[in-house]
Amino acid sequence: MPWKTTGVAAGTLAPDSLREVGVGSSSILLVKGAEEIHAVDPYCPHAGGVLAEGVLDGSRLTCPVHSAVFETGTGRVLEDPFGIQPPEGGVRPLTRYPVRVVDGVVEADLP
Repeated sequence: MPWKTTGVAAGTLAPDSLREVGVGSSSILLVKGAEEIHAVDPYCPHAGGVLAEGVLDGSRLTCPVHSAVFETGTGRVLEDPFGIQPPEGGVRPLTRYPVRVVDGVVEADLP
């Protein structure tokens, strides 16, 4: 996968923040934790909720539609909205993309 610039300066991402950005013809969600930046698909794989409108608590990202909870560093499902113990259940993990910072700007390795 080729590295693509997000156009976002790493220094502009506040700790514990979410920012959806367009990269070419795609969108990704940048998640800034206390120290690291992660990039994931911007929509919940279960119900299509806009994850930028979700709640970020540390590395836990809760979908605003059905309250599925994902771990932003790995994409894995932490809580299924139907009470089914992951990894079973109807919610797929989030797709994650490698991230790097080059000359202060966030880049993501996208398909």
